Amino acid sequence: MVFLFFAGIVFTLAVGVLSCLDWWKKHVPASQVYFWGITALLLVNMFYTVFNIKSITVKPFKEIMIFLSAVTFIVLIYTSVIMLIKYILGFIFGGFLKPTNPFLRFVKERAMTLPVLVGITTIVGVIGYIHMGQITTVDYEINTPKVSQNKSITAAVIADTHIGISAHKSTIDTIIEHINAIDPDVVFLVGDIFDENTTVDEMEYFSEKFKQVRSRYGSFFVYGNHENMQSEDVAKYIKEAGITILEDSTAVIAGDITLVGMLSEYDSSGDPIERIFKQQKVDTAKPVIVLKHEPLKINDIAKAGADVSVHGHTHGEQFPFTYLPFSFLNDMMRGTKKFGDMTAFTTQGAGGWGFHFKLPAKSEVARVKINFGVKD
Repeated sequence: MVFLFFAGIVFTLAVGVLSCLDWWKKHVPASQVYFWGITALLLVNMFYTVFNIKSITVKPFKEIMIFLSAVTFIVLIYTSVIMLIKYILGFIFGGFLKPTNPFLRFVKERAMTLPVLVGITTIVGVIGYIHMGQITTVDYEINTPKVSQNKSITAAVIADTHIGISAHKSTIDTIIEHINAIDPDVVFLVGDIFDENTTVDEMEYFSEKFKQVRSRYGSFFVYGNHENMQSEDVAKYIKEAGITILEDSTAVIAGDITLVGMLSEYDSSGDPIERIFKQQKVDTAKPVIVLKHEPLKINDIAKAGADVSVHGHTHGEQFPFTYLPFSFLNDMMRGTKKFGDMTAFTTQGAGGWGFHFKLPAKSEVARVKINFGVKD
């Protein structure tokens, strides 16, 4: 999936680069040297940052690479897509509209379109770069008719920090401050806390700092699809932080609330929810909360007898205008949604993957209050 995603990016960039070349030749001296040289450097930096930024240890240089990577991605992708749409519209309408038609002239005109698009997308890239680092606490509330000895519990939910590109040591400090400000009963970490670009130093820092988190019933972690791309032993750092890992297993908190932690949908060793409930002897007469990274097969989770399911993975909408296409790949994108009698919650995450950019979605630490014995 990752390689298909980047194959699409390369194709789109190629179209965009070729579409820009004519304009560049007319307006920039020594155009071929500048154009291909700058473009090649930016593209190499972009792909290197995505796949191997952990090898860069000089912090200022690393930050510059991450910034340029994010802005380059936004400028090239969105400029290329818009230019491609212009070509398609010109081809469609060019056959039956007169050359003097204002709409056709607008579609085919490029003298001002390109520099304006580059300027606008550069600004968007900078705004999204800054916005990703603005961690905020967002409140959600879930009602379930299942009765518990607890009137309610409050969970702090984090996911998709992707420490390395989207989150750094200062971000970890901020996330922990937000969690403790929530004063949670329990903390759920629903995957992709680390990814392939997280360094050992960053994992050690997370492990040490997370010991400062305060919660009544502890912290629980399930794997995301990117943790298994990390060459280091992720479990070691999670456990050292005092976090319980749930791998198709369960834990009981607050006297009568069962937590069920599922492996990632991309982990072939994971069991279906029905088998987990059966093997773990889950008592569905009492409240059941399922933790799973991807918001997939949520109807199966509801049918198994869960009351609440908690997910990450989607990043809310990390890039503009991606909500609709990604909603076809997931059962839900963000917030809460009813599946039968069960309510599912998907966090926007505290970061995102690949690029230090997030817009329009927020980087959030979610405060989720779950009320028992209450109907919607």
